Amino acid sequence: MAEHIGIVTKTESGNYAQVVTDRKSACGGCQSTPSGCRSCLTSAKMESRVANPIGAETGDLVNIHLTSINLLTGAAILYLLPILGLLIGAFTGVWASTAFGLAEIYGSVGGAITGLVIGYAAVIALDRSPGIRRQIMPTITNIVTSNNCTPDVKKASSCG
Repeated sequence: MAEHIGIVTKTESGNYAQVVTDRKSACGGCQSTPSGCRSCLTSAKMESRVANPIGAETGDLVNIHLTSINLLTGAAILYLLPILGLLIGAFTGVWASTAFGLAEIYGSVGGAITGLVIGYAAVIALDRSPGIRRQIMPTITNIVTSNNCTPDVKKASSCG
């Protein structure tokens, strides 16, 4: 289960928000500099599109939650589906080439390329599917500090 704290930079229609967080897993132990990570040459900040069911506003400090099963599901879709397509395409290509009397290598290579393209097309189609995308997307669970907290609002709400 991944928990991060980030700042909402922009709210979008459909209960979505853009949130900036610190990149913990990739650059947590390296010697990062203000300009970025020395080993991977990327910024230490990460911007993500997250679900915003609680209505956080721009400037709010929020908790973001992503369950382990959703993280693994997203990784499986992204990494395993193209490989599965490549393998199925290679074996199907060998079968098809022997059925038509061609050399197995041509069928295997052609089938592998076709299967890889189909696997990537399936990843893109699943990524654009609103149901699956919403399911594996990180979600804002609560507002740590609201940008809208004024002294009058603090008395009447949980602005802290």
